[in-house]
Amino acid sequence: MIFSKLPQLVDMRGELKSKGMYSKRTKTITHRVSPFTYKKHLPGSDAASFADYHVNTLVWPGIGYTFIIEPKNVINTPNGKRAMIVYANDIDKLTYHVGNSNQFSLGICVAGDYRYDDIDEATLASIAELHTALVKNGIGKCDKAHNEMPGYSWKACCEYNYREVFDWRGSKTPAKPSPAPDVYTIQECKKSM
Repeated sequence: MIFSKLPQLVDMRGELKSKGMYSKRTKTITHRVSPFTYKKHLPGSDAASFADYHVNTLVWPGIGYTFIIEPKNVINTPNGKRAMIVYANDIDKLTYHVGNSNQFSLGICVAGDYRYDDIDEATLASIAELHTALVKNGIGKCDKAHNEMPGYSWKACCEYNYREVFDWRGSKTPAKPSPAPDVYTIQECKKSM
């Protein structure tokens, strides 16, 4: 897997607090979902603390995310400073992170509350590089924030433009929206569940 070769990736599968095991997925991953958490500088804003909360408070088998990007832990890589990416669960595990969409979605947590925190270059780079690697690995077909998933519209999450972040210093410039047409054709969207 390409993502496993990222120099800022730290494999902590089997090392974080757990009380049981997650079952295997029975559906293909179609979505990569990015929530945010507590302010990034706080002591509990890291994979170990999230695992502790998910196991001891929510009584889940283990941490609910597959990947956690930790802005407060910066690693010097050949490409510059990068926020550490914790690999917490196998891709094929049915972890709890977004309600009824867990079966077909992969949880990628970016530690921090971006209503208040600034997103730094090391974090932007890790988000973009992990996303690029997952796309190259064919893991997921689209990206969503928590609040874009069924049943989560109430949650103000995530509060950064994650789609723009994926092109961090990339070759693409985000396209400007075209003017709204005078006439709209309304079609029912296919559900991917």
